[in-house]
Amino acid sequence: MKMVMLHVLSEDEVNRIHSASLDILNNVGIAIHHERVLRELEEAGAFADYPKRMVRIPPSLVQESVRKAPKLPTLAGRSRENDVKIEYGKTYTRSASGAIYVIDPQTGKRRDATTVDVENFTKLQDALQNVSFCGGSPYPSDIHPSLRDIYQMRTMLENTTKHIRFQPFSGRNLDCVVKLASTVVGGEEELKKRPIISCITAPSSPLRYSTEQVEVMIRCGRHGLPVMLGSTPTVGATGPVTLAGSLVLQNAEILAGVVLCQVMNPGAPLSYGPRMPTMDMRTGLSSWGAVEFGLAAAASVQMGQLYGIEIDAYGPTSDAKVLDEQTAIERTFNAVLPALAGAHIINGAGVLESILTVSVEQLVIDNEMLGMMFRILHGIEINEATLAEDVIRRVGAGGNFLADIHTMEHFRAEHFIPEVFDRKTRMMWERAGNKDVVSASRELAQRLLREHQVVPLDRDLLREMDLIAENAKKELISSPD
Repeated sequence: MKMVMLHVLSEDEVNRIHSASLDILNNVGIAIHHERVLRELEEAGAFADYPKRMVRIPPSLVQESVRKAPKLPTLAGRSRENDVKIEYGKTYTRSASGAIYVIDPQTGKRRDATTVDVENFTKLQDALQNVSFCGGSPYPSDIHPSLRDIYQMRTMLENTTKHIRFQPFSGRNLDCVVKLASTVVGGEEELKKRPIISCITAPSSPLRYSTEQVEVMIRCGRHGLPVMLGSTPTVGATGPVTLAGSLVLQNAEILAGVVLCQVMNPGAPLSYGPRMPTMDMRTGLSSWGAVEFGLAAAASVQMGQLYGIEIDAYGPTSDAKVLDEQTAIERTFNAVLPALAGAHIINGAGVLESILTVSVEQLVIDNEMLGMMFRILHGIEINEATLAEDVIRRVGAGGNFLADIHTMEHFRAEHFIPEVFDRKTRMMWERAGNKDVVSASRELAQRLLREHQVVPLDRDLLREMDLIAENAKKELISSPD
C-alpha cells in the first residue's frame, strides 16, 4: 500500500496558510465579472460591491461550501476498465493540457501542432500503461482558433477509451463539447452518471475570475462534469515572491472557486488544481521547471488534503526546449515531490518548454519515469514471503537465488522493468544500434501508433459528432461571444 512519505509543511503551517487565505477572502475579496453570480453569492451570505465587481466571502460560507463539495469522484473512461476511481492512498497520472506546439518526430524541430498530432498524442496515451488518463493536449493549429478546443475533443474522443480532462475556451464551446461526449455515451443524462470528460478553469491571479471562467464553472456544474480549479500565480509576478505568500494566494483563489461552484450548483464535483511557476528574475519569464515548482506542489497537496477534495498537481514539467539532461532532472524532481506528498493526480506527461510543447518521445520517456515513480510509491512490502527467511536457509551459504522458485514468483512485483531505458552491456547495446533513450522512445512510439488498436466508435456516432462540430463552426464563427 502506498505511504505518504513527504510533509513539506507542519500541521500548524497548513492551518496558518488556511487561516490567511480565509482572511484574504473575507477582507480583500475576489473580483468576479459576472453580475448574476455576484447576486447569488450575496444571497448566500457574501458581501458584493457591484461597481467594483468585487465580493468578500466570509469564512462560514467557505466552510459550508467545502462541506457541500463531493470529495473523491470517479473519472469515467469510455471503457469501464479505464475508469479512474479517486481514492486516498492512490496516485494517477495524465498528460498536460493546453500545449500549442509539437516536436516533429521526423525533423526534431518545433512546429505548430495539427489535428494529426492530436490523434497521435491521444492514441499513445491510450496505449501507455503508466498514463492513467488523458489531458487535452495539444490544440490543433489547422482549425479556426475559436474552435480548436471543440475539434481537439472530437479527435480525442475517437482515439482513446480513457477519461479526458481538457480546458474549454468558453461556456458556449463547453456546451458543444458536452454534445460530443453525450453522443458517445448515449445522452446528457448518461454523461452526468458517467462523466467521460472533465474540465479545467483558472482564475487570473491575483484574485480575479473572468466572465468566461465563471461561465465554464457554472456550466460544468449544470452538466455534472468535474471541474479542476487551477490557480496559477507566478511567484514574484502575479503572486508574492515568497512561496508561503503565493501558497496563501493560490489557496484563496481555489477556495473562492469552491464557493462559486457550490453556490451556483450545490454538489458540483471539484478538483484542487495547484500550479505555482516562478518568475526567473533574470529573464522575466515564468519557469515551470524550477525546483521550487515541485516544492510548492508538494505543499499545495497538503493544503488540498485539508479540504478532502481531489488534488490534481502538476508534476513532470520542464523549461527545456529539447529532450536532454535538463528536462530529465527538472521533470523527475517535480513529479516525485507532489507524488510523495500524496497527490491523487500527477499531470504533465509529454510536455516541454514550460508546457507550450508536446513530444511523443517525451511522452514515452515519461511513461517509463512514471512507472519508476509508482514503484517508489509502492514502497517495500514486509511480510513472511518477502522476508524470505526460508529461502535464505534453503539456498544457504555460497548458493545462488536466481534458480530458486521464490525469485520467479516475486521478481515482477518487486522490480520495475524498463522498456526504453537501457540496461545492456556496452557490447549488446552497440549490436542493437547504439540507440539513446530518445531514439528508443521514438521507435516505441512509432510501433505503438502502428499496432495499438483503440476500441472504435460506431460510424453513425462519428458522423453525428462531425455534424455537431460543423454546426459549432457555423454558430461560433458567425456569431462569436
